[in-house]
Amino acid sequence: MEQETKRKQIIKKIASIFLIVMLILTFFSNTIMNYSLPEVATEVVTGGTVSNKVRGQGTVETNSNYEVMVSGTRVIKEVKVEVGDTVEKGQVLFTFEEGENTELAEAQDLLDQMELDYAKSMLKMAPDYTSENMDIKAAKKDLEDAIDAKEKAQKNNKELKKAKKEAEQAQTAVDTQQDKVDGIQEKVDAYGEVGDYDAAQAQVETTKKELSSMKTQLSDLEEDLADAQAVGEDTKELKRAIRDIKLEISNKESDLKTQEQLANSLKTTSASYKQLKEELETETKTLESLQKNLKEKNAKVEKLSAALSLKDAKAAVEEKQKTLTQLLLALKEQKEQDGLSQQADNLDMQDAQKKIEKQRQLVEKLENSNDLKEIKATDAGTVSQIDYKAGDSVTADAPIAKIQLSDSGYIVKITITKNKSKLIKVGDEAIVENVWDEDLTAEVKSIKADPENPNQNVIVAFEVKGNVDVGETLSLSVGDKSNRYDTVVPNSAVKEDSNGKFVLIVTVKGTPLGNRYKVKRVDVEVLASDDTSSGVSGGLYEYDNVITNASQPLEEGMQVRLVE
Repeated sequence: MEQETKRKQIIKKIASIFLIVMLILTFFSNTIMNYSLPEVATEVVTGGTVSNKVRGQGTVETNSNYEVMVSGTRVIKEVKVEVGDTVEKGQVLFTFEEGENTELAEAQDLLDQMELDYAKSMLKMAPDYTSENMDIKAAKKDLEDAIDAKEKAQKNNKELKKAKKEAEQAQTAVDTQQDKVDGIQEKVDAYGEVGDYDAAQAQVETTKKELSSMKTQLSDLEEDLADAQAVGEDTKELKRAIRDIKLEISNKESDLKTQEQLANSLKTTSASYKQLKEELETETKTLESLQKNLKEKNAKVEKLSAALSLKDAKAAVEEKQKTLTQLLLALKEQKEQDGLSQQADNLDMQDAQKKIEKQRQLVEKLENSNDLKEIKATDAGTVSQIDYKAGDSVTADAPIAKIQLSDSGYIVKITITKNKSKLIKVGDEAIVENVWDEDLTAEVKSIKADPENPNQNVIVAFEVKGNVDVGETLSLSVGDKSNRYDTVVPNSAVKEDSNGKFVLIVTVKGTPLGNRYKVKRVDVEVLASDDTSSGVSGGLYEYDNVITNASQPLEEGMQVRLVE
């Protein structure tokens, strides 16, 4: 019995120890977990006032601009300015390539066609009465012949333009090939000035033969000297001859060495020299072929130029047309009693004549501007836009650039939300925050919807007066009214993502082991902001705790711990 009691006491002690250990482990595990959580700083949401200042940055622009345009189709040769450049009145902006004005050619072709159609319509208007006199028949035949001649002249004129263009291309090809041949000829001449390898090698062989002959002569003299010494004859002349021939041999050997060095150096260039001469011969033949082709093209141009000119053909048609017109009008007067009314035809003739005259004036206008080689600035200003680059083709009256006029004043544009635009009005004075100049002023000139986002944003234009430069960036603020809001939060608490602006608040849940803090997202709309605070609306209430700072990025539902 006593042993049973002791056993129960031991079991109780073990159970108590186990419970104590479990409590200790639970406490420390909870504490360790808390220290591993992100640490956040919070502030309480309160009501308060916010100063409603609208701020923004913009670039200084001139208040107006003009478009640079040309008459007639042109190909840009060079763009003389860049966006942002300041230009003076009369300064060259663009230069144009030389060439045919395609708009003039099209206008001329249309005029020619209108005149032909008019002439043909007159032929149809001439009634073929049996009693028609021979003069009218002859006039119709003359006009038909003149029209045929004009059509042939038009075709010949087109062929002549084509032939001239081909001749110009052939001339360009000849000039290019001539430059190529001249370049090769210069290289050949340069090699020729250095010397010819075959000639240099031949000189080496000649010198070797001369040297060999001298050495043979020296050997003979030395034998003669030995013979004279043996018999006791005078050797003075022989010794002098031997000395002279040795000196000549020494000089000749020096010459041979120099000649061999020259020949060796020329040997390395000989192959290139021969190759260049062959290339020169080939390119010269090509040049001769191109010159022959140019001659043929020029002959064709000369032949086509000798034919009836389009101008003369037009004059002939006009003359025959005038004659037929006079005869037809005379016939009309005679036929008035027949009751044939040609009022509608006359109106058509008058309308056609007006259209022809209008087209003729257009052609004259284009002819007068056909020699345009450059375009200049008509007023001083700053280049704000360039729509074309060198090599581009521009059409008549199409804007190719914009220039902001320097004498029109300055403006700065900023984009703000519609809500913020309610805080300002036209005429409000603005403060320039990044330039310390008392004479520099800004004023709201206009408030208009943003074309790119008309439902959300507006563009505010400020008129700026004072010492500024186009392209300079200004920071502006306008409005200083203070309004009270039910929920005001620090600016550091307001976040934004693709879904809009929001704040993160801390929610509290009590547990047996203490309070647990979790993150909750609340979407808001910012009604007003100043340097430190923002008045907001949404699912946020006074005395909520908003997170202003965190030790690591947060997500909704994440458990956190508060800064101690």
